[in-house]
Amino acid sequence: MAKQLESQTKKSEGSLNNAANLSALKDATKPRNHAAFNPLLKKGGVHEKDNIEAVRKKKRRETKKILRQKDWLSEI
Repeated sequence: MAKQLESQTKKSEGSLNNAANLSALKDATKPRNHAAFNPLLKKGGVHEKDNIEAVRKKKRRETKKILRQKDWLSEI
């Protein structure tokens, strides 16, 4: 929508209501939310969700590795 208003203002630069078009352009653009970029509001650290499937997979792989290294014949 902002690009359309910009193109309209470029087309009507010769007209007398150029100031009105610029004010409409300013009103049409959404203001930037600077609070959204605050590092305190971002996810991370303890609060970040763990990938349960990846954790389970890693634990299973480690268990298989330990079982392969164990000497089963010595226990008989």
